[in-house]
Amino acid sequence: MATIDLSVTPVREANERLRKYGADGIDVEVLNPDARHHIGVGLTSPINVHIRGSAGYFCGGLTDGPRFLVDNNVGWGVGDNMLNGSIVVNGNASAIPGVAIRGAEIVVKGNIGSRAGQVMKAGTLLACGNASFMAGYMMYGGRLIILGNSGEKVGQDMTGGDIYVAGKIGEMGTDAMLTDLPAKERDEILAFLDKYKIPFTGTFQKIVNAGKKLRYPKTEPRRRAIPFFESFADNSYWNAKVQEDIHIKSQIGRYRIRGYGAARPMPHISDIAFKKDIRIGAMTDPDVLSKVHMKTEVGGRSGANPLKLSMPVMIAPMSYGALSKSAKLALAIASRLSGISENTGEGGMSKEQREEASQLIYQCLAGRLGWNIHDMQKANGLEIYISQGAKPGLGGQLMAKKVTPEIARIRGIPAGIDLRSPSRHPDVLGADDLVIKVEEFREATGYRVPVSVKLGAGRVRDDIKIAWKDGFDFVELDGMQGSTGAAGNEVLEFVGIPTLSAIQEARDALTEVGGLDMPIVLMGGIKDGIDTIKALALGAHAVAVGTSAIIAGGCIACLQCHAGTCVTGIATQDPEHEKRYNIPVEAQNIHHYLESVRWQIAAITHALGYSDPHQVSRDDLVALTPEAAAITRLPYHPEYRERDQDLRRAS
Repeated sequence: MATIDLSVTPVREANERLRKYGADGIDVEVLNPDARHHIGVGLTSPINVHIRGSAGYFCGGLTDGPRFLVDNNVGWGVGDNMLNGSIVVNGNASAIPGVAIRGAEIVVKGNIGSRAGQVMKAGTLLACGNASFMAGYMMYGGRLIILGNSGEKVGQDMTGGDIYVAGKIGEMGTDAMLTDLPAKERDEILAFLDKYKIPFTGTFQKIVNAGKKLRYPKTEPRRRAIPFFESFADNSYWNAKVQEDIHIKSQIGRYRIRGYGAARPMPHISDIAFKKDIRIGAMTDPDVLSKVHMKTEVGGRSGANPLKLSMPVMIAPMSYGALSKSAKLALAIASRLSGISENTGEGGMSKEQREEASQLIYQCLAGRLGWNIHDMQKANGLEIYISQGAKPGLGGQLMAKKVTPEIARIRGIPAGIDLRSPSRHPDVLGADDLVIKVEEFREATGYRVPVSVKLGAGRVRDDIKIAWKDGFDFVELDGMQGSTGAAGNEVLEFVGIPTLSAIQEARDALTEVGGLDMPIVLMGGIKDGIDTIKALALGAHAVAVGTSAIIAGGCIACLQCHAGTCVTGIATQDPEHEKRYNIPVEAQNIHHYLESVRWQIAAITHALGYSDPHQVSRDDLVALTPEAAAITRLPYHPEYRERDQDLRRAS
């Protein structure tokens, strides 16, 4: 057995040695842990690790296979997202033990803190003592055994899995209920206790999901929602849009759900223009691409291997689930052909997507859907989803028709439910927690890949300062014009701030703290290379395109992304609809669109007299509306509007 002494060895070095010992099949004893965070994170070998003392946050987190024994207590999130293997804690565990586990066995000999087993998907969490409040909160599957008392709100918002309580049950959580305990299940629990030599002579009560809130009670009638930009044209108060909304809500008794983003008029990047009277098109130098330096690196702020983009453009996060596998593959292929990065979105990484995309960012949502250590180690970048521009402050939604058995398997959730993901990460309650989470991701991947954060534009000034202080390698900042697969219509239209406001607040915040070393990737309604150059001039380092990319790949903008019956085969999991989607053809179409963006960036940069798009600045811009002038503090020149329209027509 090898020995690692944490009194003289930093945790980062200790974890590197643990992985090396694991590869060689050598068991390890860890001395003087002194409640340090991240011990054993990222270990994927079936070795024994004996921790001689107490461990801090995320002990044994993001692992697959090892067997940990902790002599004393553990901090938050023991076994975070552990796949296989086990952790035995001889003392107590703090909050969220067993968070998001997907097969592991975690045994705590003492008491466990609040929200035990939150968003767990498979495996067993055992507390030999008492549990604090909200045990089994939002669990999707697996087994939670409590030999003592359960605490209040047990089973709150659970959608799957089973909770067994031997002691007193406190207040039951929303949509949780007691049910009969089959003899077979009792025998299986007793066998588990015998396995870990836990003496027990009592009885159990079983708690499961009551099934009353797994789906919306009424389905919205199948019809195309009338977008604001169509219905507001007549300027009438009781217009068609208002009448339609009232009628539908009278039928379903709740808010309406749709896809895409905000449709009502609001300030946007199209409300600013270039000062210089530039002409592109037939008069553009045919060799302009060779005369403008387009290559852009993103993500090297903390020493990780940065993403190397052929131009300052990425594909925005869109999940497999919201989109079909075919659509995701077309985006991955197009990203590779154009030399830029793709993003998994919140639904996990597919093998085919990883094979097709040359650079892939792997996104982590609060529900840890499809999240695991092996795909983390395959990724070129990791991203923590806090929120998105279409619904800032809220988690993702995926309607039951899209939650097929395959999607459920990848995400680790029950099939056929209306999935409403948590609005906040279980282990991030503030900026200090977020720092520890970022470090956990870096430990798990050996500090090789950049870690970014996706922020929906809300309190941008505060959020950006936190992101900079917490050490993120870059921020993907998403304005109100960003789209989604499903969200409440009122949230889409009236929550958040426009993309134009978001980039201005972000730059102001970074300037205040001296943080301009952290790149901003702007998204939310970016249509083309003209918008890209304007975004760079306003302070972004790159942009990400989502809606425009799927329109290039065949989307007809019917706003029915949530329904699961997309006629183009893009926003569906129905095989009959998806087979209409021609992956090679649409991948080429998206690639051609991206190449047109590249040409526009180069042509405008060259016409403005620069050799690199990052040289364009605020000094090259004017505002076309009073609102845009007030937001950006650019000079107000409405007479430039016709010139800007000519530029778009010419390009």
